[in-house]
Amino acid sequence: MQRPITILMISILAILAMHNVNAQLGTNGIIAITNKSTYQPDDKVIITGSVAKVVDSNPVTIIVRNPIGNVYEVGQVALSNNLFIHDFVLTDDITPGTYNVQIKHGTQTGQLTFVVYGSQLQLINVENYAIKVRGNNTNLIKYTDVSVSTIDDSLSISVNASAISNSLMQEFQIPKVIVDAPDGSLIVKIDGAILQCGQTETTSDRILDCMIPASAKELTIIGTVVIPEFGPISVLILTVGIVGTIFLSNKMKIR
Repeated sequence: MQRPITILMISILAILAMHNVNAQLGTNGIIAITNKSTYQPDDKVIITGSVAKVVDSNPVTIIVRNPIGNVYEVGQVALSNNLFIHDFVLTDDITPGTYNVQIKHGTQTGQLTFVVYGSQLQLINVENYAIKVRGNNTNLIKYTDVSVSTIDDSLSISVNASAISNSLMQEFQIPKVIVDAPDGSLIVKIDGAILQCGQTETTSDRILDCMIPASAKELTIIGTVVIPEFGPISVLILTVGIVGTIFLSNKMKIR
């Protein structure tokens, strides 16, 4: 049963490698890939692979070292047949450079590398939360005038990209409390036209990798749930107003 699964994994890895996904066909019993070859702070790294031979119930050990050789991440994951998967989120203050991934199961080993780029950070404030925008030369694009629609569960942001001559890659780290699509992916539009973006998620955030064109005027993000148009303070004021109106109404009836 394990043989067909291993063959399938090798085929998948070969396809991913042709499409520039970071893959390594191991020669020491372990085949492994990462979901991307380059990352930025707050990205999720997903390591997927297989072992040639399952050794008892031993887990797969994964050690990630930073550019100066210090341990950055350690994981032990159980095998499902001969397959394994491990993920972790890069921190805000991660050191840019090449990271080395060492994988071990029994005497079998594998190795991968990925690169972390430093980037500029811009915040888009939405109520009491913020969308983090990262990328090289991120500050060349300005994001203003955020509006929320609970009718179509969308978030619209005014964009000024006139300072760039071509499209510019931007990474949007969006808290799920602002906008989310629990059963699917977010829909992203630029000036009404659908924009294809890479999408990943963590427990608390949705992460979009989008090419923003120089002509962009409005970015719209559509989910299935969105932050209420009224923030906590507004809701409190509204509630007090309603209660006060009811109280005065009842008092006049008594008179």
